[in-house]
Amino acid sequence: MDKLLSLLLGVLFLQISCNSKLNQYREVSDSQRHRHGKWIEKDNVAGGEFLMKGKYKNGEKAGIWRTYYNGDLFQKDRIKDSIILTKIYFPDGKIKERGQSKLIITNDLRHWFYFGDWKYYNQNGELQYIKTYHPNNQFDSISFLK
Repeated sequence: MDKLLSLLLGVLFLQISCNSKLNQYREVSDSQRHRHGKWIEKDNVAGGEFLMKGKYKNGEKAGIWRTYYNGDLFQKDRIKDSIILTKIYFPDGKIKERGQSKLIITNDLRHWFYFGDWKYYNQNGELQYIKTYHPNNQFDSISFLK
């Protein structure tokens, strides 16, 4: 009896998780909606296609985001609060670079910048160099108006 109940609960869980809708919005006000839940985004560039998979929480990326370029894993971001841990890969799957960045959001501006140590590797997986970004010197950054 316990095995049957476990099996039924497992099938029910699988059914619910498979029915999750993609690319949904949540109404915030009469004039505003936020992305929420699982998303798949595509971006075509001259040399191919980027495919991004991950979750939004209240309009902001959250959790693990994977970016594929022409079917190969290109980048993996682990996002928690405003900190983003990033790994970028060579086409063969070896790590090309890794580091962290931060996103600061105000009422008028979104500012994204690298901070801490970024490690860069060659195709053999050997560390080539480390570049240190200081949070007080927010160079190598992007700012844009909301």
